[in-house]
Amino acid sequence: MPLSFLPALAAPPAWLQQPSVSAAVAISVVFGLLYVASIYIVSAIFAAPDASVHDRNHPHVVRQRIRGALIATTLSLVLSALLLRQWGHLNVAASLGLDPSRIAASVLVAAVLTATIYLGPLVLDHLDGGVEWADVRRVPVTLWSQPLAMRNYVVGPVTEELVFRSSVVALWVASGISSTRCIFLSPLIFGLAHIHHAASQYRDGRPLKVVMLTTAFQLVYTTLFGWFAVALFIRTKSIGGPICAHAFCNYQGLPDFSRAERYPQYKYLLWLVFGVGLAGFIVLFEPMTREGVFV
Repeated sequence: MPLSFLPALAAPPAWLQQPSVSAAVAISVVFGLLYVASIYIVSAIFAAPDASVHDRNHPHVVRQRIRGALIATTLSLVLSALLLRQWGHLNVAASLGLDPSRIAASVLVAAVLTATIYLGPLVLDHLDGGVEWADVRRVPVTLWSQPLAMRNYVVGPVTEELVFRSSVVALWVASGISSTRCIFLSPLIFGLAHIHHAASQYRDGRPLKVVMLTTAFQLVYTTLFGWFAVALFIRTKSIGGPICAHAFCNYQGLPDFSRAERYPQYKYLLWLVFGVGLAGFIVLFEPMTREGVFV
């Protein structure tokens, strides 16, 4: 459906009628701003008397931010789909990584690769007692009853990947930007979209230096993860893998190497496991995401 489907409006500008790098980048930035703005606007409209819109972990604020994220995600997907159709892409669902036939393989590849790079932390989890089957069975109840869990492990990964991978990367690829540039540059939008957390931290009384260091570290971490997620998205042609990897990483958090010190009898073996996990990820990534092998 071309953008000129509204006859009462003026024809779209030339830079929107044909694939354009400047249009793709500009609209991607708008998507990032829309995502951040939506969570604050909805939280402000439906504010609770006992919670600030900046209190991101208050249950009421979390629920309103989830609504805002869902709205922004829907708008981003619709606008991307319209623009892709305007640019001549007939199979919009495939361009957005929403082809159902590719989701299972993408999720499998992402699960194996992410578990491999987290091999050290997973072994430490086992030494700490592992995960009980009863805990697994309680996951649906936990997600439904705890807004933080729902945000961190479901809504966050799904909406952020649909916006910053499906919507953003699809436009970048359609505009002719190379895969390498998509992988290394598009995650900057994803990383910058997380900078708004700095305002909340500073408002909570944290020293400015600490806020700046924390924000810089978060920007680096989100950018690194973004490289992985975009590569998964482009190579598996599905958003399923990035969502799976995002949820897994949110659950595990950053690897805590100091945990190995609690098991001095396994100290060197654990460090070896960390190294094997990283090496295994590097070795497995290319063949597992190669067209015709698993995806």
